[in-house]
Amino acid sequence: MTTASHCPSFPSHDNVSPLAEGFADVLVGLQYGDEGKAKIIDALAPEYDVIARFNGGANAGHTIDTPQGRIALKQLPSGVFHPHAALYIGSGCAINPWKLAHEIEQVRKMGISLEGRLHISARAALVQPHHIVMDRRGSDAIGTTGNGIGPCYADRALRVRNDTRVNLMLGDLLDNETDTVVSMRDIFTRMINADGGTSPWVAEMSDLLLGLPRAAQVLRAYIEPDRGWLTSRVKAGAKVLFEGAQSVLLDVVDGSQPYVTSSHTVPAYAYVGGDLSPKYHRRTIGVAKAIMSRVGRGPFPSELGGERSAQYCHDASLSKVGKDEEQSRFSAEKLLRSSDPFDIGTALRMLTGEYGTGTGRPRRIGMLDLAQLREVIKTHGVDCVYLNKVDCLAHYANSSYQGVPVRVHRGSVSGDGMPNVLIYHGLTEQSLTLGREGTLDAVMNGFIDFVERHIGAPLTGLGLGPERASLVSLDAHSPAPVAAALPHV
Repeated sequence: MTTASHCPSFPSHDNVSPLAEGFADVLVGLQYGDEGKAKIIDALAPEYDVIARFNGGANAGHTIDTPQGRIALKQLPSGVFHPHAALYIGSGCAINPWKLAHEIEQVRKMGISLEGRLHISARAALVQPHHIVMDRRGSDAIGTTGNGIGPCYADRALRVRNDTRVNLMLGDLLDNETDTVVSMRDIFTRMINADGGTSPWVAEMSDLLLGLPRAAQVLRAYIEPDRGWLTSRVKAGAKVLFEGAQSVLLDVVDGSQPYVTSSHTVPAYAYVGGDLSPKYHRRTIGVAKAIMSRVGRGPFPSELGGERSAQYCHDASLSKVGKDEEQSRFSAEKLLRSSDPFDIGTALRMLTGEYGTGTGRPRRIGMLDLAQLREVIKTHGVDCVYLNKVDCLAHYANSSYQGVPVRVHRGSVSGDGMPNVLIYHGLTEQSLTLGREGTLDAVMNGFIDFVERHIGAPLTGLGLGPERASLVSLDAHSPAPVAAALPHV
């Protein structure tokens, strides 16, 4: 079964001279995050020479299933398990040095060498203890992860506070480690003193500062002072895949304020935060999932249960209620048969494992929103789309919907405030099973055509399970009969 795919209509570069300049593709999530981007990057990585991060930090986790086992990474690029690929973390990222050093040691214990492969821009922002404390204080209002990313980016813009430089970069550790540690301690101490000298996080942050020299020692070999490192590689013929953290609907400018992440997540920013000229751009690859989810507060038009779901997930995250608690309290099968969309959303979360990778927080669940996808694809010039978790749509057959609910018109709502939906009855468990085995029948092709017509872009792959082999290429799926392509409403 093919596990990787080129977007349609792009010429192959297999016959390009190795002396010719290379190119860059950008892969981004098209919804609210957790679309399975790492899985797609893992499948596409053999086609590229460099996998690069251009935004975000330890506030975005991605889980990778490998022959060596499962690992949840937050800052290392997802191509880490492909020995041929170089890894680059660009200047647009916010680096938590303690967590990154821990990740490097984790993969090293799994037998993965990063020597000569990993390059981290010396100009990447450095997350400091006072950033983490500031973020934790305000995390409830927005729903952040409390990793200090927002305050870190804020200090990058502020530059100086109280005549003290607060915008520290990773390269500062390379140039003068002692002064960097002293500066961090001074800024943190001033903040605590301004609050009356007390804080529940003093001991924890003090331990971080004591551990910074050790983290710096791990990172030192990977810090890249050459701003043009990636450009030089591409000029020499390298093919780059930029990996976006979070997703486009959470962009700090383009998303719905204030419920956004603190960095630019749109594909255009890859060339700013990734330290490469946009003239090398070739295509934009989008990743979405058929069972949508969102963590934290903010608009979610297709949410099952609407505001009730949003409030429940918010309260659950505060009280640390997660997967184990829900599994012990509820019967997913019983909830699935309920006529209440809130219950169905809870059941789908339990059945599909929609809990935060790093936080364990329950994710808000929504139906597939093709109207929203169409708008995002058009706005950001997305060339092709991978759709994950298509296999999970089978759960709807056992629900009161008795088919797949899909939002196809923006702004259309019923009297109870829930979106008017189209029920797609054509998808069957048999078709999904055949798909996992590498055969797309007329019913599955009908679903693919239905989605493509509504989003205005080709599907280039379907995720029919968590395993690598479950990613099915759609380079040339057969047209489905009209009867199979049209859903019953």
